[in-house]
Amino acid sequence: MRNAMRHQLAAEILKARSGAALPGLLLAAVALSALGQLGAVYAEADLAATALETSHRVMTLAGSATLFATVFGALLVTGEFRSGSIGRSVLYAPGRGTVVGAKLLVATLAGALFGAVSALSSLAVGAAAFAAKDASLVLDGRSAVIAAAVVAVCALAAPWGAAIGFVVRSQLVAVLGLVVWGTFGQLMVLGQFPEVGRFLPDGAQLSVLGDELTLPSALDAPYGLLLLVAWGAGTALLAHRFFARRDV
Repeated sequence: MRNAMRHQLAAEILKARSGAALPGLLLAAVALSALGQLGAVYAEADLAATALETSHRVMTLAGSATLFATVFGALLVTGEFRSGSIGRSVLYAPGRGTVVGAKLLVATLAGALFGAVSALSSLAVGAAAFAAKDASLVLDGRSAVIAAAVVAVCALAAPWGAAIGFVVRSQLVAVLGLVVWGTFGQLMVLGQFPEVGRFLPDGAQLSVLGDELTLPSALDAPYGLLLLVAWGAGTALLAHRFFARRDV
């Protein structure tokens, strides 16, 4: 059983590395967060006076990579349904649960990669933007906490997208739904109904990141993390149930 799971994981890692989805979405994640980070720095008239707060904001904006991590997770699953190769994955696996577990685990690893790349790029972009305004990016213990939070929320976002892929199956519907929700839906809910939005996955992510500027009513970070894990576990169980009971 262990060998079968090991082989399944190796196969899923190979699939994740193949094609342009992973590098393309990584570049898009870095580009989007860089735009936000540059805007945050250049919006400050007196950067020297707000250097610490702006530095933390630059790091927090790296969390925008969660959207791209989620989309990648969805593509990792729906791509196989679109091509029909999901049938072969089930045929060669010891069980459907193994397929779901392997994909969710690989999606988690990919999500952590999104978070790490985004956090590191935020340091480079932030340092360059600060230097252009004759200031220095400030790094402290809080910066390290934010960087770790970025990796954590991205690592949990990708399997969330993969689980949605198992439930929805349609690549177009899954990706379009995630993008629309990630760009417009969550902003509307968080803006109009913050007391509800803070308990949704996006609100939980902001809680972990400590982004009180976007969501003043955010939960404390530990509770936000527990909520994210609960959402992930719930969607994983739902994905397994849907995948186990429907034809491929």
